[in-house]
Amino acid sequence: MNSSETRLTTDGTQKFDPVFVKNDEIVFSVLESAVQTRLMRLKLGGKTATKLHADALTSEFEPTFTADANTYAFVQSKGNLNLKLVIRDAASGKEAVFDPGGGFAGVRRPSFHPKGDRVCFGIPAPTGQEIASVSRDGTDRKTLTTGGVNNWPAYSPDGKRIAFCSSRDGGLVLYVMNADGADVNRAGKLDGMQLRPCWSPDGSRLAFTWNRDGVYDIYTMQLDGSGLVRLTESGERSDYASWHPDGKSVVFVGERKGKFDLYKIDVK
Repeated sequence: MNSSETRLTTDGTQKFDPVFVKNDEIVFSVLESAVQTRLMRLKLGGKTATKLHADALTSEFEPTFTADANTYAFVQSKGNLNLKLVIRDAASGKEAVFDPGGGFAGVRRPSFHPKGDRVCFGIPAPTGQEIASVSRDGTDRKTLTTGGVNNWPAYSPDGKRIAFCSSRDGGLVLYVMNADGADVNRAGKLDGMQLRPCWSPDGSRLAFTWNRDGVYDIYTMQLDGSGLVRLTESGERSDYASWHPDGKSVVFVGERKGKFDLYKIDVK
């Protein structure tokens, strides 16, 4: 383990998708059993994570929150490849659902617009996989990309752009487009597979996973590829970067000695 990494959990179970809800709180997914993935919450500095939905009987994963944390969305699986987008009011628990139906049409990797009016996500399509968005009530679906595999969309902090990954030019690499799908540009022009971009709070940089040399590690860079920094180099997988709201650190899932935990590392 890198000496600058701070370990936040110690149970070693498979984890995914950490996101900050507040400066001192993270929500993430954990593989609780062979048949259920559960959403957990963790206070920074806390010893134990708690269940976000204690009564959940089906798999829930890939959470995303509005900037004020009043509304959040997540993917819910009810079997038979039926992956729904659930949009929930944090205070009342009232839900809206976007259900694409069964088969290979499940929603993946949602991202809430900072203002909370729309959610974008990846979804299979006849041309591969597209990025689409719906309003916060699960209606008004709009297609934002076509052609190739497009996934892991992430709204910028100002809501004007979306970072995502696409295979449109070959392997999966980073792109940025306007929030309406216009003006698509490749970010960084790096070689090798790049996954799961996450914006810095000021919108100037991306943190992302890069399989540059056979191992998945976390990097940061400016949108034009300058200022490239490698944050992790353990020899094992580091993935699912989430930038702290203060911009000074990144939380990620690290595989260390075959165990999976959340770690925090400083960003210069």
